[in-house]
Amino acid sequence: MNIAEILPLEAVLPDLQADTQEAALAELIAPLIALYPELNGHDLMHTLCERERMGSTAVGEGIAIPHGKVVGLEALLLVVGRSRDGIPFHAPDKKPCHIFFLILTPEHRAGQHLRLLAQIARRAKEPVFRSKILLAKSREEIRQAVIAP
Repeated sequence: MNIAEILPLEAVLPDLQADTQEAALAELIAPLIALYPELNGHDLMHTLCERERMGSTAVGEGIAIPHGKVVGLEALLLVVGRSRDGIPFHAPDKKPCHIFFLILTPEHRAGQHLRLLAQIARRAKEPVFRSKILLAKSREEIRQAVIAP
């Protein structure tokens, strides 16, 4: 999957201000609502919060991959966010999360969702990948770090 095709620059948030899980999710969906006015922010929050209630999407090492399937969505959507201070996200290693990959998938395209989730999870295990995102000086640099093979 080519991440560059689904990650517009406007969907890269270099300085998340949230300090709670719910506030982080709201901040992460904000650019999608701006880019796609047909999306319902309340419905997106409900979907993401329900998924988090099933179990945290934090994977450890400062990474969280909140995700959900959205009825009526036409295409896969991705947002990348970075929090300098870190946000508590119920991670298995108990550490705050600094890097977020929000994935929203059309309800009937689970295969795409799983491929992107696996691709991001695999890369997130690489210290160099995480470091490039954390040290990036701009949203452009973050996006480049994420889309680079």
